[in-house]
Amino acid sequence: MIQRIGIIGAGKMGTSLFFYLNGYREFKLCWLCSDETAKEKALASFLKKMKFLLKSGVMTEEEHAAKLSGAIITTQVSDLADCELIIEAITEDAEKKRMLFHHLDININPACIFTTNASSILPSQLLPSEERKDKMAGMHFFFPITLKKTVELITTDHTSEKTKQTLQHFLQSIGKDIFPQDESNTFILNRLFLDFQAGAYEIVREGKISYKKMDTLVKEKFFPAGVFEFFDHVGIDVMLASIKAYTKNSQNKPFYEPLIMKMEGMVEENKLGVKTKQGFYDYPPQARQKGVMDDPGDENKDYLQSAEERLQGIFMQSVKSVLDQGLVSPQKLAEMVADYTGIWHYLCDLIVKINNRYE
Repeated sequence: MIQRIGIIGAGKMGTSLFFYLNGYREFKLCWLCSDETAKEKALASFLKKMKFLLKSGVMTEEEHAAKLSGAIITTQVSDLADCELIIEAITEDAEKKRMLFHHLDININPACIFTTNASSILPSQLLPSEERKDKMAGMHFFFPITLKKTVELITTDHTSEKTKQTLQHFLQSIGKDIFPQDESNTFILNRLFLDFQAGAYEIVREGKISYKKMDTLVKEKFFPAGVFEFFDHVGIDVMLASIKAYTKNSQNKPFYEPLIMKMEGMVEENKLGVKTKQGFYDYPPQARQKGVMDDPGDENKDYLQSAEERLQGIFMQSVKSVLDQGLVSPQKLAEMVADYTGIWHYLCDLIVKINNRYE
């Protein structure tokens, strides 16, 4: 049973992982931050939360002391030396991840399992040594971790059965639903939505509706977040790297190329979304110009209906492609997509209908 866990990365996902796992008494956590500034910020956040839980009566004095002594926040890789499991959650950059895992491999005990939370990079691409190949895998959590139950467990050709079982037991113990995948079929949920996103951009590129109107349509008819809002909040650079990885060997590259070219231009201009205050939108939003209206006008209402039908068709075709591979049942896919998006009835019914249509 895993008890000593190293978490690497103090960004949104690393922070979320640390606080989620900190809620389980059996774990001793070591949180590796990139520098002293990140460490101090993480430590202050941790102490503030522990103080709040103590004062509110959620934990006793004894539990509070145990949590403080059972967690280490550090910048030193050597502090992770006796970990049984590493979960890496740094930026989506293959070279940086490879360098990190190589450094970890030298400093951490040989029995430790290495995992990456990468959303577009295969774990075998990050393997630091032959000696570690049977203990390398991907555990792709979705944000926010407290609300998303699905975790994509990605194993390589060399991941041992013991490692698989250990990770499955670990994920079950923290209340997660496992979607097992091998490297020939990975990141299926993200890929499922990429076609939809590329289709949404293609429709906007035709010049009849704006990014804002498209996002409004998506939120009204499909998902809780608009496509371009989502891109801006994740980061244009992060999304671009992921999309390039997903489409590297795609037979339908021309379909994704306009979106990739648009994002490449935005990255060159440092329009990375919320973090640079400019992306598909401006942050804070620019004041609306006098006389400019969001409504597309009567002449475009038919086009909005057509756009909705096109997007639904793209999504249906993507779902069919996943189901045709026999990787998951329609009901299970519906549950995972609903968990991923926060929408249940509409997508569940749609996925089951798609399956029935093509049976």
